[in-house]
Amino acid sequence: MLAALLCGGAALAFGPPALAQAVPQAADLDEVVVTARRVEEDIQKVPVAVTAIGAEAIKERGIVTTTDVMFAAPSVQMTTTFGRLSGGFSIRGLAGGTQVYFAETPGGPTESAAPFYDIASVQVLNGPQGTLFGRANTAGAVLVEPAKPTFDALYGSAEAAYGNLGLLRATAILNLPVVDDMLAVRLAVHKDHRDGYVHVIGTGERLSEDNSEEGRFSVNFKALDGRLTNYAVLDYYNVHQASSGATVGAINTNLAILNLPVSIDAPDGLAVGTQRFGAVCGQAVAAGLSPDLNACIDQRLRIAATLRPALEAEYARLQAGGHDAIRYTPADTLLDQRETLRKWTFVNQTELDFGKLFDVTTLQVRNIFGYQAARGVTGWDVDGLGGLIQSSVSVSQTSSYAFSVAAQQSGNRPILGTGPYQKVYTNETQVRGVVGDDRLVWSVGGYYQKNPNPVSLGGIRNLSRVNSGVTLATLGYNPSFPFSDGGDTTQKALYGQGTLDISFAAPFIEALHATYGYRKSWDRSEIFTRGVTTDLSTGMYVPTATRTRSFTKSDGSNTTLSLDAQVTPDLLVYGATRKGYRPGGLNLVLNSTGLPNFRPVYDPETVRDYELGAKWDLRLGEARARLNGALYRTEYSNIQRTFSAAVAGVTTTYVVNASAAVIEGAELQGQLVFGDWNISANYAYSDPRFTEWVGADPLAQIRPGDARCVAPSTAAICLIDLTSNPFPNISKHQGSVTAKYTLPLSQDLGEASVQATLYAQSRRYFTDAAQRNIEVFGAAVKDAVSQKAFERINVRADWKHIRGSNWSAGAFVNNLTDVNYKLTTVTQLHSLGTGTVIYAEPRTYGVEVRFEFGGR
Repeated sequence: MLAALLCGGAALAFGPPALAQAVPQAADLDEVVVTARRVEEDIQKVPVAVTAIGAEAIKERGIVTTTDVMFAAPSVQMTTTFGRLSGGFSIRGLAGGTQVYFAETPGGPTESAAPFYDIASVQVLNGPQGTLFGRANTAGAVLVEPAKPTFDALYGSAEAAYGNLGLLRATAILNLPVVDDMLAVRLAVHKDHRDGYVHVIGTGERLSEDNSEEGRFSVNFKALDGRLTNYAVLDYYNVHQASSGATVGAINTNLAILNLPVSIDAPDGLAVGTQRFGAVCGQAVAAGLSPDLNACIDQRLRIAATLRPALEAEYARLQAGGHDAIRYTPADTLLDQRETLRKWTFVNQTELDFGKLFDVTTLQVRNIFGYQAARGVTGWDVDGLGGLIQSSVSVSQTSSYAFSVAAQQSGNRPILGTGPYQKVYTNETQVRGVVGDDRLVWSVGGYYQKNPNPVSLGGIRNLSRVNSGVTLATLGYNPSFPFSDGGDTTQKALYGQGTLDISFAAPFIEALHATYGYRKSWDRSEIFTRGVTTDLSTGMYVPTATRTRSFTKSDGSNTTLSLDAQVTPDLLVYGATRKGYRPGGLNLVLNSTGLPNFRPVYDPETVRDYELGAKWDLRLGEARARLNGALYRTEYSNIQRTFSAAVAGVTTTYVVNASAAVIEGAELQGQLVFGDWNISANYAYSDPRFTEWVGADPLAQIRPGDARCVAPSTAAICLIDLTSNPFPNISKHQGSVTAKYTLPLSQDLGEASVQATLYAQSRRYFTDAAQRNIEVFGAAVKDAVSQKAFERINVRADWKHIRGSNWSAGAFVNNLTDVNYKLTTVTQLHSLGTGTVIYAEPRTYGVEVRFEFGGR
């Protein structure tokens, strides 16, 4: 049966547990409703690769943050670099090209620690989805749908979860019908706290904490006999917590800075020290920061002499410390390791149904307006060494609030700060209709997005302190990005899509449809910045008088072409090809000299994918089963990747185009319901590979004249073949199995169930340059640039409506076997001598209590 599906060309996905309740004997599978094509449809009738996770499944499978989605959907990984307030989904290995939507508006929760509460569903759409969806993308879309106010009943609930690590999650919900069948409002508030699970050695502090408050108010209105509807939601997210604790995963002690004389009294100490620090010490003496040149040089040599022993000692502690050693990290005396984020999101959806026009077509007009304002900052030790080799104040440059950071320095201490809110405005207008009896389903529309670049001359978005600041006059932090001084980034798009019923061409099957969609996008980015000078007497950063304009524009298209056949009422097969476009952008850095593969403007990336699939519901005696699958091939060009490099004591992140790749794979999902059992599983196989990647050595070691240089190398730059590097952010094998058993209790006792989920994946690499690091630094660094294969188990027991009451209770254990697995790595062995790791949380367990009143 499975072979027949795959050979016939399988289609991804569904999430049967999404909306599933406890299943009595001989019950049918639930109808799962999705909005993959911007209208509500049965998931089994949609020729789109989509996984749906409903409200009950979110709770029962332990999906409490955005990161947990990867444990429930095939071919999905969470990527993060700057801690848990940055991140994004990688779908089928395409990181960065995934767009997250909240209430159908781009800009949904991508923070890897963002909590899920009062969520109706999460849908994951694999492959390019930019034809019908707001912002152009190349990888896919994640749709987060909050629960809407309902008109039919007053409903409320209060829920609290308590557990180890000081866990407290509390949610209160009130759904209030105001005017019968016309106006309803809903209020949800949430508190999320968990103590940090990384201890700071020698202090009582902890890192990798969760601490946030959330609130959401929504209004649902309808009039004109339901032909006019308006839905509005205001969402608030406030984070103030200790930042992520990093751990040393690999070291390289061969760098010159780690092997200097210990002082000016050592052999050649003064000569080497003068060569290395003479210029910067001249600045320090002139600014009154040091009494004389020799004292300054000696001070820097003595500081540098502490770096290697500290690095070796910490690495040795971790290697010998066993399972729990990674839960401890050295203290930083200069940096306040905190992260903050405050984000407001407003969405308004208005729809007017004109009914049937001229007896030809129905007509509905829909407008979706979105507004987001966010600002935040993260201070963290990138080195896992208490900041001796690198600490940073920053957020990812791909974050929606990157330009809201306004960090400063006083003396040599960083000041975490935020400037004006980073704002995003979006508006999408859809016009859609149906001709005849579903003979032609059509839609056209337009999209507009504007990201104003704030004026923020009081601070800058990234500071880093490298090697304890020995290369700086202040012994402090160095800026790598300029001051933000206005401008904006915009995207405009027009699209159209139609699905034509051509069943007349195949009267021997239930139905046959052809779909074509086209979207044209125009992108423009104009950013103004000012350079940075340092007032050495105070350490403060001051903007220069010169205002610099950076500009780029691009355009591209997204297309969809598919053919789907409803072979029987229970079997759908389809084939599709899609093209995705993601706009280019600007790299805004202070000094690009020496950065591998750097360009001030990076190009758009494009994807062409091909997919064959099937969705099948079937009966096996008294049991019901569902089996869906997909075969796909993705051709990926001008891949946009974020690089991080340290040159001359300054650490910089920037985006490069990493040429081309092909990703081939298969995805399967199945569900079996029989008696009191509900078993579901998913599996993804992938074979990703770079097909073309010629660029400068990411480790900046291979120079012009080396035999490994390939055309079009020049006398000034050596280009090498990098296609042997493994493709990051995807595992060859990934899958999960969930088994739920509903106890056969009488109805007046309530509903009791137990459930377990096993998730497993093979090795996953975190960097494009993994093979280059292994070539240069040996096989020992393999685990520092990747996560080896691991398994994770969640278990849960629930008793709903205890003895017919309004009370429910549950108990859970997440990560039952307490496996240590990585969220991300930061590998800078070639420049700073460190490869660091951020680990996910350990085993957590607790109990939940819930009280409900009214009716849903």
